[in-house]
Amino acid sequence: MKYLNDCKKISNFKFILILSFLIADILNNISIIKILNTSNPNKNDQLEYFHIEDYDEKILLPIQEKLKGFIEITKDEQRFLNGLIRKIKPKKIVEIGVAFGGTSTIILNAIKDMKNSKLFSFDINKRCYKMKSKETGFIVKERFPELADKWELNTGAPTCEFIEKIGNEIDVVYIDTVHFTPGEMINWLEILPFLKEEAIVIIHDTFFMYFNNRVAIKIKNYSNNQILCYIRGDLILPSYSNNTFSHNIGALKLHKNQKKYYLQYFLALGTQWSYLPSDRELNILKIFFRKYYGAKYVKIFNDAIEKNIRRFNRTHY
Repeated sequence: MKYLNDCKKISNFKFILILSFLIADILNNISIIKILNTSNPNKNDQLEYFHIEDYDEKILLPIQEKLKGFIEITKDEQRFLNGLIRKIKPKKIVEIGVAFGGTSTIILNAIKDMKNSKLFSFDINKRCYKMKSKETGFIVKERFPELADKWELNTGAPTCEFIEKIGNEIDVVYIDTVHFTPGEMINWLEILPFLKEEAIVIIHDTFFMYFNNRVAIKIKNYSNNQILCYIRGDLILPSYSNNTFSHNIGALKLHKNQKKYYLQYFLALGTQWSYLPSDRELNILKIFFRKYYGAKYVKIFNDAIEKNIRRFNRTHY
């Protein structure tokens, strides 16, 4: 009889232990997909971002057909981007990487009925990289001119040359540029000093290497997934797939006091670079980093440049 009682006690203990692990796992998952409403700091209620791609989807549907062939994110990714913008209701949005202007159109359409909301888009290329005969962002003016009044497009230079005139208090930034180191790592450092506390950062092509095998064979070091993983913030991930690595977009709500993470962000530049920015761009960045981060971080940037120049066997001055 005592043996049976001991067995029951052990079984009960195992049951409680397993149950506690399950509850802990559920709470952890909930913390990933729940974030505070950043558009109204006076509200303390939590917003559920699970299935954010379904939020206010009806406003997106009328423009999707006209975007076919001129947008580099899938329909599910369009829904994710649209849902976030519709729910957050940001005032100041920055897009880094424009190409055709497809994602610009998604964002502009999402804010068309939001008073005082505006999109500022930056691209280093004046001409669309896939259609050299067209200007970067051409699709907005050609097919959606009614959305252009909430848009300011800047092209032909690095983001840091435009960002100062935009100013601080940026609510949302969407990053989709080079995909290879140090690309988006540099984009992140260009935009960071101007972001609102607890801003939302949206990153596309987070698992680019699984979607472009031809490029994946040639270039090994991808920047988009790295910044999604090392930027300090709460993750917001799509819910439209059960496979963790089959969605190619993600977002973060930044943690407060990002300054305490500056060292980690600059040290990340010590990774192997897949390409070298031009001398002009590097010099512009050094001046910018000195102004907004200080000499300590410029030294780290210089060290990263020198290490990678040696790898590329290129003379730099």
